[in-house]
Amino acid sequence: MEPVEQLKRMSNRLSHSINAEEAKSQILHLQTDCPDCGGSGWIWSRDDNGVPYCEECHCGIRKKMIMQNQLQFAEMPDMYKECRFSNMKSSVYQLPESKEIFIQAAKAVKYWLENIQQMQKQGIGLYIYSNTKGSGKTRLVCSMANEMIEKHQKSVKFTTSLKILDEIKSTWGERGKNAENKLISDLTYADILIIDDFGAESGKDWINEKFYGIINGRYVDKKTTIFTSNYPISRLKYDDRITNRILERSLEIPFPEESVREHIADAMKQELIKKIQGGENGKQA
Repeated sequence: MEPVEQLKRMSNRLSHSINAEEAKSQILHLQTDCPDCGGSGWIWSRDDNGVPYCEECHCGIRKKMIMQNQLQFAEMPDMYKECRFSNMKSSVYQLPESKEIFIQAAKAVKYWLENIQQMQKQGIGLYIYSNTKGSGKTRLVCSMANEMIEKHQKSVKFTTSLKILDEIKSTWGERGKNAENKLISDLTYADILIIDDFGAESGKDWINEKFYGIINGRYVDKKTTIFTSNYPISRLKYDDRITNRILERSLEIPFPEESVREHIADAMKQELIKKIQGGENGKQA
C-alpha cells in the first residue's frame, strides 16, 4: 500500500484575541519604516462609540515578527534554514531505486502537509528512516518545518535524541529535578516536535523512561511528532510502550539508502564557481 493511502486510512481511523501589551512582550521587534505602528505591529483605533481598542497594523510586520519568533523557537540548524520542501528533487539521487523511494516518500509528505490541520488534530506524525547517513532525512524534516512555519504558522520544535538526553543530564546536580521536569514538559507540549536521529543512543533503562515520558505525554494529548532515524521502528532499542505509541500515531516512511551529501556539496561548489566566473566575466566586459 502506498504511503499516501496509508495516511488516509490512518486519518479515517483516528476519526484572538490578544492584548497589545502582551503582544509587544511576546514578539520580537524588527526594523520597519511604518509611520503608524513604529515597528510594534499594533495600532490604536476607536470603535463607533469612541472606545479605544488595539488592532493589527496593515503593514504586516506582526506576521513577520511571529514567523521570526517561530523560527527562533524551532532551533533548526543554520544550514537548513533556507531549505524548502518544493526545492527537494529526486534528481539529487543517482540510483534509480533511490529516486523511486524518494518520490513515494515525497508524495506522502506532500499529502501530510496539505492536510496538516487534520493530521495535527488527530496527532498523526511521520517516522522517516534510512540506514544510510546523509540520505537527506534531516534536510527533509527541516524543509517541512520551514513550510509549516511560513505557510501554516505552526509552532515547531526541532531537536535530536542525543541533544534531549544531554540537556536532561545537564539538569542533574545543582539545577535539580524541577529543571528536568520543565525540559521534559516543554518537549511534551510543543505543538509539533521533530526528533532527529531517533534511536542513535543505547537503550538504557533511564533513557527508556525519559523518552516514554515525552512520547506518552504527546500521545495522550494528541501532539504531532515527526521522527527521523537510521532504523525502522521494529529495530529500535526501546521497550514496547514507546514503539507501540510511535506505530499507532506515525506513518513509517522508508527513505533512500543513498548518501547525497557529496552530490549536494558538489552542486553547491559548481553553483559558486558559476557565480564567481560570471562576476569575473562581468568585470572584464
